[in-house]
Amino acid sequence: MREIIDLSKLPEIERDIYLNDSWCDKCKEADLGIVNAELYVQNGRKYISGSCKICGTECISEIIEKQVE
Repeated sequence: MREIIDLSKLPEIERDIYLNDSWCDKCKEADLGIVNAELYVQNGRKYISGSCKICGTECISEIIEKQVE
């Protein structure tokens, strides 16, 4: 089951990272950004999906959060 996370409730800096730190398979380029984004948790993993700002291809990335010690 997919649990949607409201992007608007995240701190602006975190939201900007999620929306701009992306990879597009069609453009074969990083950090182009995504629009119509949806942040969600599925099977215990966090993902962001949306459309590439340049070509419109669907982009889905798993969010890996590093633990700082």
